Order: sequence, then C-alpha cells, then structure tokens
Amino acid sequence: MTKKSRKLVVVSNRGPYRHEATRGKERWVRSAGGLVAALDPVLQRRGGVWVSAKQAEDFDSITVASPQLEYELAYIALKRGDERGFYEGVSNGVIWPLLHSFPPTIRVGEAPWPNYVNANREFADMTLSTSGPSDLIWVQDYQLMLVPGFIRAKRSKARVGWFCHVPWPSPDTFGILPWRQEILEGLLGADLLGFHLSEYAQHFRECVEQFTPYRVSRNAIQYRSRTVKTITAPIGVPVDDLQALAIDPDVEREVGRIRQVIGKRQLILGVDRLDYTKGIPERLAAFERLLRRDRSARSRYALIQVMVPSRTDVKAYADLKEEIDRMVGDINGRYSDTGRIPIHYLYRNLSQRALFAHYRAADVAWVTPLRDGMNLVAHEYVAARTNEDGVLVLSEFAGAAKHLKAAVLVNPYDVEGTTDAVHHALHMKRTEMRKRMKALRAEVMRLDVHRWADKYIGALEGV
Repeated sequence: MTKKSRKLVVVSNRGPYRHEATRGKERWVRSAGGLVAALDPVLQRRGGVWVSAKQAEDFDSITVASPQLEYELAYIALKRGDERGFYEGVSNGVIWPLLHSFPPTIRVGEAPWPNYVNANREFADMTLSTSGPSDLIWVQDYQLMLVPGFIRAKRSKARVGWFCHVPWPSPDTFGILPWRQEILEGLLGADLLGFHLSEYAQHFRECVEQFTPYRVSRNAIQYRSRTVKTITAPIGVPVDDLQALAIDPDVEREVGRIRQVIGKRQLILGVDRLDYTKGIPERLAAFERLLRRDRSARSRYALIQVMVPSRTDVKAYADLKEEIDRMVGDINGRYSDTGRIPIHYLYRNLSQRALFAHYRAADVAWVTPLRDGMNLVAHEYVAARTNEDGVLVLSEFAGAAKHLKAAVLVNPYDVEGTTDAVHHALHMKRTEMRKRMKALRAEVMRLDVHRWADKYIGALEGV
C-alpha cells in the first residue's frame, strides 16, 4: 500500500521505542506488548507520527539496536502526580480490571480521576500540535478514552478514531464506574470506534443506550449533530515478517540449543505478561495435575513459562508474582530429578528472535488467559509453525478463540478439563495436528495486521 496524503497519527500511552542516555552510554529500548507489535509495522509501512508518554524505565521492555524508523516519535512528559494517578490509580487500578470483568484492585471511589482527566488532556494537546486538520488521528485503548472528546472540542472537523484492544463489558459491569458518562462522552468525540469482536461493540452500544440520552442504531450512535460509527476489526500480526523470522538461521540455531536443554521431552510453552487476567496459576495447577496423575509424564514433558515483568510496584501484581514463584518452586521441588526439571521459568522479556526460537521449539503452545481482548501470542505461535505442525491450546475466553476455532479450546477455570486437553494435544496424531494447524494458519494469514489496519483506516477515511 502506498502512503496516503493524509498523515497517520497514532496516539497511545506506551510508545514503541524510547532513547536513553545515562552515564555517557546510549541505548534504544523497545516496548513489549501486543499493541506495539501490531502498530509498529503499520506505521513503518505508512509513515506518520506516534504520540506517547515518556515512560520511566521499566522491565516490560528490551534493549535493541538503533531502529530505522519510517515515522516520527513525539513524547509527552506527564507531571509525576498525574502520571501515577492516571496510570496506576485509574487506568490499571480500576479501568483495566473492570473491562476484563475482574474486581478493581483499589476502591473505585478513591481512584484519582482528576489525574486521568489531566493526562488525557495532555495527550490531546500534544496530538493537536503534531497533526494537521486533514490528518487521521488514531487513539488507542482504555488509558485514553477522553482524548477523542478533547480533540473534538478544539478541532471540530478532525478525523478521529479510537480502538479498544481489551474486552468491553456489559452495562452491568461498566456501570460500576462513577465516571461512566464522562468516559462515553469522551469516546463519542471520535468518528469511528473499533473493537475486536462484535459482542464487545454490542456491549458498548448497550452502555451508550443505558447511560446516555443518545440514540443508538445498528453500528452507529447519533451523538448531537454527528453520527459515530462502531466497527468490528479483529487485530492480527505481520504474518510475512514473522514467517521470515521463524526460518532465520539464527533462530534455527537457538531452537537447537533449546531442544538440547529439554532433551527428548515434549515441550509445552507459555508466554505471558505478569497479569492476573493471564491465568498463569491455573495453568501451573493443571500442569502439576498432569505430572501427578502420570508418573511417566515427568520424563516425557517439560514446560517453559516465559513471564514478562509488568507493574511490579503494584501490590496485586507483586502478590501474583509471589504466588507464581511459590507454585513453580513447589512443583519443581516435588517432580524434579537430578539434571531434569519440569518447569523452566523465565521471568524476563525475550528478544523477538529468542521468542520465535521458543515458538519453533515448542510442541504445544499453552495460551489460556482468564479473559483477553484478543491475544497475539496465539497468532505468533501459529505464524511461526511454517511446517504446519504443533498444537495450540487456547482459552475460550480469549478473543482469538472466536477466530482460531481449530485450536484445542479449553475453559482455564476447569483444571481437570484443561489437563485432559493438554494431554490430548501432546498425544495428537499427526494427521489431526496438521489439519488443525493448516486451518489456524489460514485464519492467521487472513487476519494479518496490515489488513486490520487497512480495514480500520479505510473506514475512518470513509466516515
């Protein structure tokens, strides 16, 4: 696709890269996470600007070589009080868990809502200063739900879109928020609101209908003198790039090293950010059951659990890590033999090459969040399986399950059922394995991230 005359301005809390210079040493850091993985190749292809907050150093990133960017980076430096209250207090203390249908991690009434408002206004002002009247502004996710309204107030004819990368709950759950109407009004400042699944878009329209006076029709809301449209556009991954990476000689060498460590055992792989929505304790409980009920499993199977550190200064996340550490230590203590442990626990962010080596080495990918808007780990594993082998065990509560129906679908809360499903995956006949993976790969290719972006941006241009 050629670059459009309209410049694309992406706005998100976390940007793709940041440059650091300390004690005379310089380095570039790349953020982890699905949003960056999805949108970086889109902007590299189209050009434009990425507006984001100037993040303090954290663990959810990795040092990279100086990137060759085809787009500009614009950073916002939030005031320290606003940054903490906006990010930890409201975005991740209340809105993130609520949209995933989990209880908030802090009391809703005590959340510092003014900090969220101030931060969103800062993002809107920076976006306006880095864009022109004819540019396309694409705001991302739950941290920035007031930005479209703030932009609209200062530039009435702006072309603004917003995309929700997480689930959107029913009115019964969303209605808990004291600021529910302010959030909905902020989002209705956009021209186009995007969601991964039709049920998320439907829930959003139901919230508008219940908590605002505006008229809702099929896929549209009549907001004052404007029509705001909703669109379902499931996100994907850059398939061609990832398939090329999967067969890279360096990746193949790393696959050999991993297989040497694991030996003749079948390898199961879990890759998750540290978060209570990812179902890691439930996964460990199911794996322990697999080891306990079949003594031979200890010499036949190994689990590599990659866990990317995240929000480690938040108590709920620190408590979760402590629980996971304890479970891993307990399982390894009881089921290890000299020179062989059942769980290889990597608490760090892997480079993309290292991650794809693990995808290539794994016989089974175990992707079982308790709730997830989409989950691109599932897509990446399938993209890496260029030989049409391997098995994907996928939670039915991940948005990806609506599309990747050839996976072995499980209820992650059902530990016994999940154990049975993983056992079936490990013993699956090659004909069934190839049939499933072939269907999965066809769907992942259909949901390529560039098609996702083209669909959304085309719809935004056509509003």
